[in-house]
Amino acid sequence: MQVFQIIKTLSREEVRDMRIILRSDWFNYREDLQRLFDLLVSGSAAAQGELPEKTVLFKKIYPDKPYDDRLFRLLGSWLTDAIENYWRWKTVEGNTAGSMLGLAAQYRKKNLPALFQKNIRQAERLLSEQPLRNADYLRQQHEVLAEQFRFEAASKRTAALQVQDIGDALDHWYFAQKLRQICTALSHQNVFKTEYHFSMLAPILVQIQEQKLLLYPAIDLYYHCYKMLSQPDSDAAFTAFREKIEEHSQRFPEEELRDLYVLALNFCTRRVNEGSTAHIRAGFELYRSGFDKNVFVVDGVLSRFTYRNATALGLLLGELDWVRTFLDTFRDALEPTYRDSTYHFNMARWEYERKNYDAALVLLRHAESDDLLAALAAKTLAAKILFNIGAYDALHSHLDAMQIFLKRHKEISYHRNNYVHFIRFMRKLMGAAPSQKAALRQAVLQESQVSEKKWLLEICV
Repeated sequence: MQVFQIIKTLSREEVRDMRIILRSDWFNYREDLQRLFDLLVSGSAAAQGELPEKTVLFKKIYPDKPYDDRLFRLLGSWLTDAIENYWRWKTVEGNTAGSMLGLAAQYRKKNLPALFQKNIRQAERLLSEQPLRNADYLRQQHEVLAEQFRFEAASKRTAALQVQDIGDALDHWYFAQKLRQICTALSHQNVFKTEYHFSMLAPILVQIQEQKLLLYPAIDLYYHCYKMLSQPDSDAAFTAFREKIEEHSQRFPEEELRDLYVLALNFCTRRVNEGSTAHIRAGFELYRSGFDKNVFVVDGVLSRFTYRNATALGLLLGELDWVRTFLDTFRDALEPTYRDSTYHFNMARWEYERKNYDAALVLLRHAESDDLLAALAAKTLAAKILFNIGAYDALHSHLDAMQIFLKRHKEISYHRNNYVHFIRFMRKLMGAAPSQKAALRQAVLQESQVSEKKWLLEICV
């Protein structure tokens, strides 16, 4: 049932609100919808979170009726409508300035000027008092001016109207939204090696400079984001964008701020892959700043990839105290399916950096994962530990098991050669005489596809 998938995503607050709504005659007059909702909430909270049998649910809702599939599907559809109506109401209710603007429009249409003026002033006040200054704020500024214009055009037919203000507000909103769209497209373009045409970009950039529109945070931030993305080799453009993120971070909603951090982190990742060690520190500081602002946690959940990447940069920089605190602080935010394996793997990496190899090996025993790349990363770390402690017999067996793992999982395509070459170089290192290591180091240097290349080069001495 579609509605069951929706209910599984509801927070405790949303479940509470829906129970109140379903008990209200204004929104719902059917008791069977209340019973279905409660049954599906219970089902979603069960250990497996699987949908109970439809016939069982139907019997609990209608004890004296034979199963009617059409009625049951209608109930699911009506319940979906009720949840969607609640979400629509929440969207409007959360936008207080927009609500007041909507009321002002109704009073204008009903020719009640005093009440129109009261609500339009309320909308203006609420808009100015809210902390956000993103493109949506500029849109609402334009809508307030446009609503005032409609009122004045009908009531002051002989007076001059503030048409210029409306046009300027529209430009500001458009410039901010256009720059944001261009930044998204440039990021996509860099990943997928495609080309996009950006209409009106050149005149927009000129207008921004001539009219000093960088005073608007939404324009300022995306203007500098555009500069960074369009000048991929300019560290100055990247630094300026980082500074703008910090300067305006309180002016943007978390979701939008997260996207901006990701754009900056992608820039760092590319520069690190090109050999820039300075951008390791820059990427780490971006992660640290983002976690301080809680922008990476979405609906209480932190991606295991973000968790792993932040840990990796911290370990590279020797920020062991920060990493240890970070791993514990955000452990419970990881997806439940991967929580324990992800935590234990990253704790093993932390112990490895402290050269506590026995503790790291113990942690790796609890880091088994259905994620094939995560499993290979854990196996690779175990191989490095076994090499470091000189357990070559165990390492031979471990590398044999890694090869079997790679053969068994044909779906590992893109990364296969990296691990195959890692295993090959590890075998050569175990039997290499000191005089052979220089040639082996050269072979590692020349191999473009190999995991743990930096580590291999360090031990080929």
